[in-house]
Amino acid sequence: MRRLVFILLSFTSTLIFGQSKNLYCEVLDSSTHEPVQFAHVLNLSDDAQAISDVNGKFMIKGSIGDTILISIVGYQRIGWQVKPDWFDKEVKLSLPQDTVILNSVTIHDIPPEHIFKQKILNHEPEDTSFWYHGMPQPVAKEDMTLNEKVIKNPLFIATHPLTGMYYNLSKQEKERRKYHKIKTTELLENRVHRKFSRGWVHDITGLEGNELTDFIAYCDFSLRYLDKTPLYLIRENLLAKLSEFKKEQKS
Repeated sequence: MRRLVFILLSFTSTLIFGQSKNLYCEVLDSSTHEPVQFAHVLNLSDDAQAISDVNGKFMIKGSIGDTILISIVGYQRIGWQVKPDWFDKEVKLSLPQDTVILNSVTIHDIPPEHIFKQKILNHEPEDTSFWYHGMPQPVAKEDMTLNEKVIKNPLFIATHPLTGMYYNLSKQEKERRKYHKIKTTELLENRVHRKFSRGWVHDITGLEGNELTDFIAYCDFSLRYLDKTPLYLIRENLLAKLSEFKKEQKS
């Protein structure tokens, strides 16, 4: 009889404490109390997973005693044990920032501010990029998270609903993509100007002054073409167009 009572009590406690229910939580920065977006949430007891939304909120299955682990770059990786009162309210979880303390550095002989600014403006960093001889030159790829085609793709929105809503509706994210596009264009123009200069075209064609300006406009090479095409192919194209250009000038 006692054994039967013990089995019944064990079975009842298993039903009460082992049944998974929905947990509603909010992840906040412990210092600023701002929501922590897109944090990865894992229930270590049954491998249930979730991701916090743009407001730092998430829902995950859990039972009393389960361990909920939250991790994201820039914050400490912390786990919480589910308590009975977690099912009656939305639980706020504070995540401390992952602070790295560096050794102190003493700097001597700092120039005056106006000289320091001028040195920064006049500095031209060297192009340290390289690739192995015989291999194709590496091409920088656009950040997938900032690619408009990916963000507007219905399949991406269907498979990543929270991320899709954030990238398509957030004004801050749209402004960041605009800035990214502007900076990408600036970098492209700088690479092209270093590669395809007016002096280089003069050395190849022997043209000068207005005639050189007119010839460059006549070629009408796109930035993408000049950036991706090797110089020897651009040189061949230039010489081919030079003959056509001189014929038109004479006629």
